[in-house]
Amino acid sequence: MELVVHEVTKKFGNLMALNGCSLKISSDAIYGLIGPNGSGKTTLFNIITGFLSPDSGKIICSGKNITRNSTAHIAKLGIVRTFQLSRIFSSLSVRENLEAASQNKANEKRIDELLRLVLLDDLRNIQAGKLSYGQKKQLELARALILNPSILLLDEPTSGLEPNLVKVMIDQIRYARELGKGVFIIEHNMNVITNLAEKIFVLHNGAKIAEGSPDQIRADKQVIEAYLGE
Repeated sequence: MELVVHEVTKKFGNLMALNGCSLKISSDAIYGLIGPNGSGKTTLFNIITGFLSPDSGKIICSGKNITRNSTAHIAKLGIVRTFQLSRIFSSLSVRENLEAASQNKANEKRIDELLRLVLLDDLRNIQAGKLSYGQKKQLELARALILNPSILLLDEPTSGLEPNLVKVMIDQIRYARELGKGVFIIEHNMNVITNLAEKIFVLHNGAKIAEGSPDQIRADKQVIEAYLGE
């Protein structure tokens, strides 16, 4: 699968959240998206996945224009996301969350595999609202993976996690890549993103100012000035 963002612009009142943003990702790599707070990263994720509509520009999925398609339709195409603040069904059990996300289409074996992957196998019958912050993030990752996406968008997956759980999350993201899925990650932890991503895009004031390998991004003078610092 190839996903193309073509000259996407989005304003909120007088605020230009995205300004002619263009980039291309596919299901063959891990990609990173970095930039200062307010640079448009989450807005871009929201537009790609149908939670927002752009003022102009297009989102193209494998040659098909999916701009302004519903979130459900985009998910069915294989583009699935997580959120910076977990969105789970707090009143359901951990296992029921996976069943609900899959619309009861996932088999028992797959649910068990994912519960083991995110270290929630022993908590499968616990009410999801009682999980810790980190466990909720793990559950949301499992809910995304159970939809069998071609491209997985992760919005700050390691934010607020303890160091040991950060390492676990990195391994789980690599596992998703090993399953043949593309991964697109918003992340502020540069150690995480440079260890995971094969290509990184940098946003600043709603515009893409750079793209390249982690080494290229670390050496880019414009990125250093806008985001990384000396």
